[in-house]
Amino acid sequence: MAGKTPRWTFMPWRYALFLFLCLTALGLGIWLPWYQAIMLGFDVAALGYALTLPPLFRLDAAGIRKQAKPEDADRVLLLALTTITMITILTAVTAELTQGDASKGWPVALVICTLAIAWCFSNLIYAIHYAHLFYDDSEGGGDRGGVEFPSTQSPDYWDFVYFAYTLGMTFQTSDVVITDGQWRKVVIFHGIAAFVFNIGVIAFSINILAS
Repeated sequence: MAGKTPRWTFMPWRYALFLFLCLTALGLGIWLPWYQAIMLGFDVAALGYALTLPPLFRLDAAGIRKQAKPEDADRVLLLALTTITMITILTAVTAELTQGDASKGWPVALVICTLAIAWCFSNLIYAIHYAHLFYDDSEGGGDRGGVEFPSTQSPDYWDFVYFAYTLGMTFQTSDVVITDGQWRKVVIFHGIAAFVFNIGVIAFSINILAS
């Protein structure tokens, strides 16, 4: 389709920035326990990533088409980011609960902030991926599509944010209809990741209430 950007990159710069900030912030381990350094590093990196997104959210359908390839996290990168986020955060939170003083003050605030940021970040990267997957080239030409939004022929990023966060909260697609098998594969992994993460949040909440 005209207007597409046929450029391929090893890793979109926003995700490279996220990984760079993660690794840089891990230097906090010089002063803090390793698990607190991991949580702080992730928080800084995720917030840094989020701050780069406002220009994307001002784009219309034509603008999203141009961003679909150079800005998208492919399936391998998406899987890696989601897995790393879940394992890293749940490991760090577990370590904080077992090794640190998670019953009051700073440790509790850090864990709560990290869990909230991780949840928002995970659903956000899925929203961006869904948008780019929708506006990618199909084999027959035109947009690939894969989902149908009621009364919306050309969804924007906000529509996909709605779709992704609904999945993250309720494990269902609400009023959006999935019409493509590849989409179902991505959505089922998204749902599993959200379920595992929510279990971690529940476990943390029970621990705090019992302490």
